[in-house]
Amino acid sequence: MLDHRLFYFVAGLVLGLGLAFGPAVLRRVVSALEGPDRVVVYRTVDGHDLRLHVFAAKGEAPSAGAPALLLFHGGAWQYGSPEAFFPQCRVFAARGVSCISAEYRIASRHDTDPRAALEDAHAVFAHVRNRAGDLGVDAARIAVGGGSSGGHLAAMLGVASDGGDRPSALVLYNPMLDLSPGKPDHHLVAEFWQDVSPLQLINSVLPPSLILLGTEDREVPVASAQAFCDAVISHGGRCELALYEGAKHGFFNLRENDRVYFDATNERVAAFLAMLGWLRE
Repeated sequence: MLDHRLFYFVAGLVLGLGLAFGPAVLRRVVSALEGPDRVVVYRTVDGHDLRLHVFAAKGEAPSAGAPALLLFHGGAWQYGSPEAFFPQCRVFAARGVSCISAEYRIASRHDTDPRAALEDAHAVFAHVRNRAGDLGVDAARIAVGGGSSGGHLAAMLGVASDGGDRPSALVLYNPMLDLSPGKPDHHLVAEFWQDVSPLQLINSVLPPSLILLGTEDREVPVASAQAFCDAVISHGGRCELALYEGAKHGFFNLRENDRVYFDATNERVAAFLAMLGWLRE
């Protein structure tokens, strides 16, 4: 707990920044102060430390640990940062679900292609599962999700050939699911698309899955998401497609003066986790 003198100093600094620079700056400062409870390096590759930003579940956790939601940011495997999902992580941690926003290699920072990002995603999931006790997480209740290219990484973990290595559930925000020729973003993976296109790799029962998608998304056609859900169901799995009329790509992100889709998608994910019996009522 903060020493009372430090508390008043920080409170005064935050108030001063708000008065000097306006409410937008104040919101960003407060957001930064509400950052992760822990930052953990899960692997080092070519001199780069890759980190997990852990928001611990609030309240008394079960003896086996809290359920967890592991999220990967979007950015076409080229841009983006874990901070993108910090707002969602704060929401779910407050509801009793540990939330972890993962860093992975991207082209703009590490000069890599999507295969490196996928390698990191597997390493992230293995680390969280193997260190579940240290992280206060229940290894049997780890959902994996993400937005756009991050949703692709999560979906690829779901279609892993060995069922024992799969997450317990998928939460996919406008995910890239069909990277076959003629589909959006195929050009980014053209040389190896057969190895990284989730739709074409479904060959067994997947974990329960939720896809959240705007009907006006030009990067992820509704037909691709529906085809993925249909394939999951045809193999005996459960898949729910939540469509948001008129919404475009990245609609779920928190925006200044506009929380409509942010709140709506959080409630939909909460209902999905409650269905799994993970969410504290």
